[in-house]
Parts: sequence; C-alpha cells; structure tokens
Amino acid sequence: MPTTVSNTIPAKESERRKKVKATLALLRSEPDWKQFLSEQKKALIRMRDELLPNMQNVTRDHLRSGESNVSSSSGQHIGDAGSEAEQRDITILRLDKDREQLFEIEAALDRIAKGTYGVCELSLEPIPRKRLQARPFCRFTVQCQEEYEKQYGAYSALRSKNSGDVGFSGLQKVIESTILLDDDEE
Repeated sequence: MPTTVSNTIPAKESERRKKVKATLALLRSEPDWKQFLSEQKKALIRMRDELLPNMQNVTRDHLRSGESNVSSSSGQHIGDAGSEAEQRDITILRLDKDREQLFEIEAALDRIAKGTYGVCELSLEPIPRKRLQARPFCRFTVQCQEEYEKQYGAYSALRSKNSGDVGFSGLQKVIESTILLDDDEE
C-alpha cells in the first residue's frame, strides 16, 4: 500500500497545510486577485528600484567621507571627531534598516512568484488588502505582527535571512509543500 501524505505528516502539520490551502483558495477566488498581485509586484519592484540606488549612494558617500576623515583626524578637535563618529553610526543604522527592508521586499516578490503572497505566516489567515497595499512586503496580519513584536521585538534579528528559509519559523517551506499537494493526497 503506498504511503500517503497524511500517514507521514503529523496531524498538526496536516491541519496547517489544510488551512494554508483553504486560505490560498479563498484569496484566488477573488475576481481581481491576479490584477491585485500584478499591482503589488509592480509596487514592490518600484520600492526596490528606489531603495537600491539610495543605499549605494549612501554607502559610497560614507566610504568617501571615512577616507578623508582618516587623513585629517590627527589634528581634529575631539568634539568634531565625536560628531563624525555619531554621523557614521546613524549612516550605518540607516543602511541596516534599508537592508532589512530590501530583504523583506525580495521575500515578498518570492512569495508572489511561489503563489503564497497574502497569507499570514503566523495565523495562516488572509492578510487584509488594505494592509498589503500600505506595506506590500508585510508577512503578518496586524494582530499577528503585534504578537510577533511582543515576543521578538520590532526589529528582530532572530528571523532567518536565508531566502530559502523565508517565513515565520520556516513556514514558507510548509506553504510551498502545501501548494504541491493534490486534493486526493490529504
């Protein structure tokens, strides 16, 4: 007798997969879902295209200013050196925030390509369109975002930055495998 998916997957995981499939079916049943995805993809690409040159310019300017400061820092007043150090710290923080946003944008584009865009990675419920329009790269509903931030902090470094591990606790892999399931394999 062939092994079915339900025999090899724990019951809880099977339920999660069913919920993801139901959420995706609900989203796809909306008459303008494909058009909405297309608009979101364009918005994400536009955001990425605006962010990248800015990051490159800031990085280039930061490196150039660092080179000139090294040569002149020996005769520099301590207050000026402190101000420049503070400015460098602000620049680095800004670049880190931009890098994080770029990662989120790329992850959202990946979810669109894989067909999992619009599914909350924690509750597995649909993310409201208004939220997706306001933050096209969001991963969670508002309630789940609040729960996530309470547990991990607003700018959590605990999330994996491996694009193959995108999602809350690797949920993206679960969602991907759910898409591959046929209805008769449940």
